[in-house]
Amino acid sequence: MKVVVINLDQRPDRLELFDKNNPNLQYERFKAVDGSMISYQKLLQSGYDVNHNWIDPILHTKLTKGEVGCFLSHWHIWQKCIERNEPLIVLEDDAILTDRFNMEEVESLPFDFVYLAYQEMSDGIKMNDQLSVPVYPYWTLAYMIRPDGARKLINNEAKRNILPVDEYLPTMMKSLNVAGYTENVVVPVSRKVYGSNVVAHSRYDYFTDFDVHVCTVATDLQKAYKLRETTEKYSIPVINLGDGVIWEGGDMKSQGGGQKINLVKEFIKDKKDTDVLLFVDGYDTFFADPLDEIIHRYLEMNTEILFSSERICWPDEELGTLLQVLNTNQSTPYQYLNSGMYIGRIGRLKELFHEPIQNFEDDQLYVQKQYLKNPKGIKCDVEQYILMTHNSSTYLHKGALFNPITNCYGCLYHGNGGRNQKEKCERLYESIEAPFYIPTKDYMLLSKDILLIDFMSEDKCRELIQIAEDKQFKVLEGDVVPAQELRMKELNMWEELKAHWMETVYQIVYDYWYPCHMYGLRDAFIIKYEMNKQRELRLHSDASLVTGSIKLNDDYEGGILEFPRQEVSNKDVPIGKCILFPSQVSHPHTSTKLMSGTKYSLTIWSSRYKGDINC
Repeated sequence: MKVVVINLDQRPDRLELFDKNNPNLQYERFKAVDGSMISYQKLLQSGYDVNHNWIDPILHTKLTKGEVGCFLSHWHIWQKCIERNEPLIVLEDDAILTDRFNMEEVESLPFDFVYLAYQEMSDGIKMNDQLSVPVYPYWTLAYMIRPDGARKLINNEAKRNILPVDEYLPTMMKSLNVAGYTENVVVPVSRKVYGSNVVAHSRYDYFTDFDVHVCTVATDLQKAYKLRETTEKYSIPVINLGDGVIWEGGDMKSQGGGQKINLVKEFIKDKKDTDVLLFVDGYDTFFADPLDEIIHRYLEMNTEILFSSERICWPDEELGTLLQVLNTNQSTPYQYLNSGMYIGRIGRLKELFHEPIQNFEDDQLYVQKQYLKNPKGIKCDVEQYILMTHNSSTYLHKGALFNPITNCYGCLYHGNGGRNQKEKCERLYESIEAPFYIPTKDYMLLSKDILLIDFMSEDKCRELIQIAEDKQFKVLEGDVVPAQELRMKELNMWEELKAHWMETVYQIVYDYWYPCHMYGLRDAFIIKYEMNKQRELRLHSDASLVTGSIKLNDDYEGGILEFPRQEVSNKDVPIGKCILFPSQVSHPHTSTKLMSGTKYSLTIWSSRYKGDINC
């Protein structure tokens, strides 16, 4: 019986590992179909089509290009099985044959199709100790197929309604004479063995029937630097409809902007109705996620057009009640359509924008009125799931923009409103683009042998607190100075901190305390002080050669870090600054009793000798 192994041309590493894991196995390599190289039109011309209504039952995602390529690879092998009129063992290139695999035994089994490896999603019907009749099997890692089985799988209905192949096969169980080993005789390679070949901005590479056009209006590109820089970061091509255009839409300090609608109408008039347009204002917006993530979420929303939404009804508050009726999600205050960002099918946008508007008229008022006339197929992003508008409490959490009111991470941000809103947009942009730690090269003296250096921005301090609050603070077992602590290693931030210490802090310590020899970091942890739990820390010295202490917040009373011997405290030290001091004997310190609020601080210990690690 012949064996075929499915392998992409661009993954010779997987075939090399396959050979290593399956020595002496004779097989024929089958060139896998690369779904990323197939256009939708090419697929149609070849007599195929995808099932546009299919949604992954677990991930809630649509069909990806990779899934289309995988289906076609197996489909072509089934065709080959029929052409050759002989059974085949089909293996994907991450398969490992176990000692229980027996080629002659597999060949002798009187079935159209035999699973050599699978996961049963339902209760299979046991035939004997060795075999079962699968009911809803997953995986196409390894199987045997005969020509009669291949003929049953090859049909025009499936060809024109492509599904993931491990979703298609379960639908054919009643037609196939099928069996599966009760214990898999082929197993997959651990996914950790392979380095990912998935580009970050191609996480959701859907096999869609539309192109996406990203547009803005920026007559002054210098003012659109946030948008320009973030789209470059995520390799998002943006069409500037304002390029070379004389602006006639007003100064945008009050009503105006109708020209944006007219420029969009002109752009989409000859575009396919099935295509998608993503429009963003030019000067006060930026991307926080790649385009594929945005499209993924847009498809999840199951709507033709999605507009951003805001907390006030502007410019005509009398429309507020009507807009609220349409946006029935009362769990969020974002009930009013905002026209600064939207994404939708071009055909529906043509319908929405069919009435004329003067360049000087207000674009948001125009869109709100059109929406109220015909809301079918239109939603507002009331949860800020994709299109985030201004909110003072929005902050950076785990490197992403987070709105605590709706508990959502958004993909784009619009600082709509006046000066305060624009400043908030600017701070968020600077924060999301900034490194976590500040690479300082200088220091100042608080006293002899107590140094003060730049370490983190205030925004990054707040972000670190939010990251920590997702975990559980606890007292370290055996700690002679017990405290509510959370280690940076538990937050997966230990390696980044070590790298920053060696790059920036090490040289300062070395220069000031020469000839002190540094052995790297011993430990790093966040300490939390609360009124109803730990409120203070007694006088003590650290098990550290040189300690760093960073104040992460200041919205509390009491809780002052004090050095009684040196008559120094951190009372007036700004958030994010790092106090460095030799800590084993000479600089005992304490945290005074907390009087109100909650205090967070980051403590960093350096190793006292080679191999001295505590974390």
